[in-house]
Amino acid sequence: MYHVGRSSETPADAGSYADHSEGHTRGVLIGRSAGSVHQEVVVAELAPGGRVDVHLHAFEEAFYVLEGHLTLEVAGSTEELAADDHVFVDRGVVHMLRNDSGERARWFEVSAPQPGAALDDTVFVDGESPQPEADPPYRRGHFDSDELPAPSATIGLAGFGTANVGGAALRILVGPESSASQLILMVVQYAPGGFIAEHDHAFEEGFFFLTGEIDAELDGETHSLRAGDYCWSGVGSMHAFTNRGEKPTRWLETQVPQPPSRYQARFVDDWRRLVAGG
Repeated sequence: MYHVGRSSETPADAGSYADHSEGHTRGVLIGRSAGSVHQEVVVAELAPGGRVDVHLHAFEEAFYVLEGHLTLEVAGSTEELAADDHVFVDRGVVHMLRNDSGERARWFEVSAPQPGAALDDTVFVDGESPQPEADPPYRRGHFDSDELPAPSATIGLAGFGTANVGGAALRILVGPESSASQLILMVVQYAPGGFIAEHDHAFEEGFFFLTGEIDAELDGETHSLRAGDYCWSGVGSMHAFTNRGEKPTRWLETQVPQPPSRYQARFVDDWRRLVAGG
């Protein structure tokens, strides 16, 4: 099972935040309606002067600023965020957002476990805030493209042999080293000609394309995607990517739940070679 779309064509509104925000919209790219059972991926916006009131979640949350400036108040601290800053906020940590600038702020957000279950998993706080159990309650970082390794066939993920990947580079922004236990958020970039061969996973993946173009083969169907497009691949869904353009292609990628320590991917060609005895 898979899903594709374009962020500019995805309906957006304040949703469950309607009575607790101003100038705030959320376009759900990946969630229950797309077939996902583990995560929700949103592109959110705050208008100039907008705000999201103080709240906490019963899930982990990571976000990456796409444009503009955001003020995040979290666990008694204030963080001023700009494009390419990213933050992980742990479960049960009180936080709020506002846009004090004169331009819109826009960010990518992934949450896991998936919001909207029977549990009242987003609670707005009026009065004294609960104290977070997590230590540290949040992590902040910044992505700089100069920090990406050189494109190669070795991307540091268990089970990804060199015959299956080419011209690729990645940097994990949020994962176990950030204290996250439910999700991975990374930046991936393919040089012209870069590829990953057909494979599947025991976890879901979400892809939000930032630059360039990519041919995505999803369950045997090929989609040409570009900046602003997104796709989702469910558990056991075969997929492959190739950059056939003349410029690098970069995207944000989610993996939920977090991958196992071994056999993170099953590559079709690897399995055929093994079965054939070589």
